[in-house]
Amino acid sequence: MKRALITGAGAAGGIGFACARALGLAGCSLAIAATTGRIFDRQRELQAMGFAVTAHLGDLTDPVQVERLVAQVGPVDILVNNAGMGAVSEPLERG
Repeated sequence: MKRALITGAGAAGGIGFACARALGLAGCSLAIAATTGRIFDRQRELQAMGFAVTAHLGDLTDPVQVERLVAQVGPVDILVNNAGMGAVSEPLERG
């Protein structure tokens, strides 16, 4: 069984969760990661679908937390690097 790590999988309607679900359907064991406790809700949802899944909470901009995640998850066959943050702001000038 292939092992997949999907980052940014905390949002129920997000790309990371959709990738996790698709990889679970493809027969992978899953490790999902996000910056909020919502990741544990996604873990329960994926487990209810019958998938083998572990959930990991952490900030992937922090090298120490990345090292901890790598140590916890171990070797992976597939990485979906979906972690990211977005912000909406006003332009500096209006023309």
